[in-house]
Amino acid sequence: MEDTALRKQYSSDMSVHDWQRLEPLLGVRRRSKWPLVEVVNAVLYVLKNGCLWRDLPGDFPPWGTVYWYFIKWQREGLLDELNACLNADCRETAPKKRRLSAY
Repeated sequence: MEDTALRKQYSSDMSVHDWQRLEPLLGVRRRSKWPLVEVVNAVLYVLKNGCLWRDLPGDFPPWGTVYWYFIKWQREGLLDELNACLNADCRETAPKKRRLSAY
């Protein structure tokens, strides 16, 4: 994840812990010029900010590359797996609140 240190940090960036959880789900992929962590961070940036793909900041991989991965992962169902993994992790680490019950 050292590649993210070379660019501006965004609030949508994954933590090191989140990346360690997601990386095994991505499996062994073809060699790419762009680190997958940066592609995932770029996808998260677009989803969080609701911007156009073409409006990705220049310090992310090119928008066409990010969009290609997004469509590919969506078709493979991988985006749902990544989301489920992060949701499960978030629920496990969330502080437990007492719930009032009438029973």
